[in-house]
Amino acid sequence: MYVGTFPAASNRQSWTYTLEVVDADTDEDIDLIGATITFELRDPRSLLTILSATTGNGKITISDTGVFIVSFSLSDMQSLYPLTYEVGCTVAVNGETMQYIIGTIPVLDGIVSQ
Repeated sequence: MYVGTFPAASNRQSWTYTLEVVDADTDEDIDLIGATITFELRDPRSLLTILSATTGNGKITISDTGVFIVSFSLSDMQSLYPLTYEVGCTVAVNGETMQYIIGTIPVLDGIVSQ
């Protein structure tokens, strides 16, 4: 499980991040075929989910063995106020669900109005 802070993101651009899931015992990439992956940003004040990416909604794609990509569009990011959001990610595969990420991501005001 990753616990920490993601690099800062701007609310004036799309955001894409590539992640790798490795078995802690064998240090090998986990086969993600058929996995259900959920990656969410939560407002720390209201505890409401602000953005949600899943394999079901197409905002998460599995690109290789053990590798997936989370993508939020420009319009997704523009909906965010400058704030440090809480991040959580779970991966369900082969009948098991693991907490993959608990962390934060600072979102900065990109200033540009257009």
